[in-house]
Amino acid sequence: MHLGDVIYNFRMAHNKMSLMEFAKLAKLSTAYINQLERNINPKTGESIVPSLETFYKVANAMDISLDELLSKVDENQPVGLNGVQSYEKPYSSERPLPSNIITPSAHAVPILGTICAGSGVYCEENFEGYFYVDRTIKADYCLKVKGDSMIDAGIYDGDVAFIRKEFDYEDGEIYAVCWGAEESASLKKLYKVDNRIMLQPCNAEYSAILADADDVCIVGECVGTYHAR
Repeated sequence: MHLGDVIYNFRMAHNKMSLMEFAKLAKLSTAYINQLERNINPKTGESIVPSLETFYKVANAMDISLDELLSKVDENQPVGLNGVQSYEKPYSSERPLPSNIITPSAHAVPILGTICAGSGVYCEENFEGYFYVDRTIKADYCLKVKGDSMIDAGIYDGDVAFIRKEFDYEDGEIYAVCWGAEESASLKKLYKVDNRIMLQPCNAEYSAILADADDVCIVGECVGTYHAR
């Protein structure tokens, strides 16, 4: 079933709820709900690719979780997710997916805020929910970006950075790090210089930091970002 089938079945099971009534619950237009049920994009004549936000709204209207809604649709139901930039090597398959399309096989990545415990392990109290992301983004959790020190790397204030805990270190890659007395994790490009590590921002307004290797905790590698704007 595609998303429109799920909506139609829900309406029929609830006293044949009208399109308008469901649209109000989902905070979507009646015309768009009709398009979803017909599964036709009137501009292209092709199947609808509902956004992840649409899935959230439909799940809320049905009073179920996003996971439960995703389990009701076919695996080949596409979901639009604009703005995700992966730093991984391109995903290869017989039919690779476009970078702005995910399927319900996407996995939930926990959002853990920005505060880091001294050991480099994020506090459970910082858990802020989940971000559903394409399976090609091999991340263990994600952090909300604050500040503009990485704008030349295409990472902006308000973005979401996807972090993988296990990695093979390479100079010049972007990592989430804690150092010195800092308790917050920051994104920086790293370079090893003898027994020290250079933390390089990607903004000419900021200077690089050269710290003793023992004072630097690499929390994880940044493997992708979601642009919030």
